[in-house]
Amino acid sequence: MTEGWLQEAVKACRLPSSPSLDELLRKVSLLHPLSLVHIPRLTCGLARDWLDSKERAHGGLPRTSRRLHGCMVADRGGGVLFYDSQDPERQQRFTLAHEVAHFVLEHCLPRARALRAFGQCIVPVLDGRRAPSAHESLFLMLKRIPIGVQVRLMDRNDSGEPCTANAMEAEQRADRLAFELLAPAREVLPLLRHSSKQEAEAELCSRFGLPEREARSYTRLLARDSARRPFFLDLAPVEEWSHG
Repeated sequence: MTEGWLQEAVKACRLPSSPSLDELLRKVSLLHPLSLVHIPRLTCGLARDWLDSKERAHGGLPRTSRRLHGCMVADRGGGVLFYDSQDPERQQRFTLAHEVAHFVLEHCLPRARALRAFGQCIVPVLDGRRAPSAHESLFLMLKRIPIGVQVRLMDRNDSGEPCTANAMEAEQRADRLAFELLAPAREVLPLLRHSSKQEAEAELCSRFGLPEREARSYTRLLARDSARRPFFLDLAPVEEWSHG
């Protein structure tokens, strides 16, 4: 793992390497200001109803019947992580890591950057309680730091594909962090070198507990990245850290 953003994000997640579902359920709320809400057969509408019942900010979450594996609503440094409690255990585990990844990448780390630059005086801006000054606005725009409530619900078209380039990028980064949390690249790369593609995917499912679709995606991603960089970089020591 050599990408700087990935190292920073893993460290910020503060989770054990390759956590089980039980570990994620125990530790996420202890390590982060997140409420975990399990709803069977989760939909956008059910998540919105829960937020309304608790008088929590919903950020325009649509009240629709679209099924979800998970959903993240972040606000004022904290958030609510919804997941479908009827999904298979592997899917629930990946969903939790993926949504924690969204929270860290798109809420915690950007917020920390703004606080380092401006101090506590920027908090009302980040929370949507004060308009930013021209200087603050420029900084937030250049650093891609969001303001107010953030709903991490990928915009998709009728075929299930992300609707925007920003949505695609956010999902890819959250997936990459979730993969690293659940199946660290330094442990997976030897599988790719000494096994067939099918064997590596099977090992990702059996040993690391990834769902089949995610195992295929991770195998392709690592194979592509390995082809782009010298072999010795994959063996470089990783500064730990802590998906997602």
